Amino acid sequence: MLDLPPYRPPSEAKSTLIRVTKGCPWNRCAFCGMYKTEKFAVRATEDVKRDIEIASEFSNSKTVFFGDSDNLVHPDIAEITEFAVEKLNPERITSYARLKTACSMNLNDLKRVRNSGLTRLHFGLESGDNQTLEMIKKGISFEEAVEGGRKAKKAGFEVSLYILSGITERWGEHALNSAEAINEIRPDFVRLRTVTVIPNTILWHRMRKGTYSPADPISRLKEVKLLVESIECETLLFSDHVSNYLWNRYGVFYMGVSGRLPDDRDRIVSELERAIKMAEELSLKGELIDSNMLASSGKIVL
Repeated sequence: MLDLPPYRPPSEAKSTLIRVTKGCPWNRCAFCGMYKTEKFAVRATEDVKRDIEIASEFSNSKTVFFGDSDNLVHPDIAEITEFAVEKLNPERITSYARLKTACSMNLNDLKRVRNSGLTRLHFGLESGDNQTLEMIKKGISFEEAVEGGRKAKKAGFEVSLYILSGITERWGEHALNSAEAINEIRPDFVRLRTVTVIPNTILWHRMRKGTYSPADPISRLKEVKLLVESIECETLLFSDHVSNYLWNRYGVFYMGVSGRLPDDRDRIVSELERAIKMAEELSLKGELIDSNMLASSGKIVL
């Protein structure tokens, strides 16, 4: 039986899934509920190759995704990637990775992994604000994140950075410093995720104690607007996750913003301004609903 990764980005929905490691080597982020029942382990190279062999018999996908959360730590990741290229002949191979790991790696080692056929890395930057990074226990600083991201780009990877929207009431600092990190790294993709407090995470326990609350939906929209206004490099922005949605009693009225920056900035800002206005009107009526409200009532599970 294939040992499939339990998580993958929405953009990899049609990819062949290959599990290279299990769990997360850090696994301490305050917001994250993933991998909590999984002890981190590096899978045996021969086991991963066996899964690739099995997948080659039935998969017609043109893309491959490697799970779990940080496959750059696998000592044989280049060998595994070369085997996947040989057996699956994909158009791209992508993987989750940690910016901390990329930061600590030798550039030549990163280039070797890239040259083996691993084309895109998905990194959870979450924030470029050091105070926010410390609060969410990310285990990395702005400086390390920028170095890791720039090194990955220099090695030739496509870089996809995830930003957590609404994670802090200090949304202005979070937005500006995140934009600064993005401008330094110059990623190919920026993907927005709105924090949704998951039961039994550190943030969930803080909320129960009254020591934490995420930014309200209107502040979160203002944060995204400031982020978009402050990104100066060329990148593709996506909001490809249900956590970014906002609802009224009739259904979804906001599904996030997407586009190419800086070309689409004016359109995106206009969309955000309209969403802010509608959210303010709904809030006054007590009819504004976000993912945290739905999750806390058990109506959605993230």
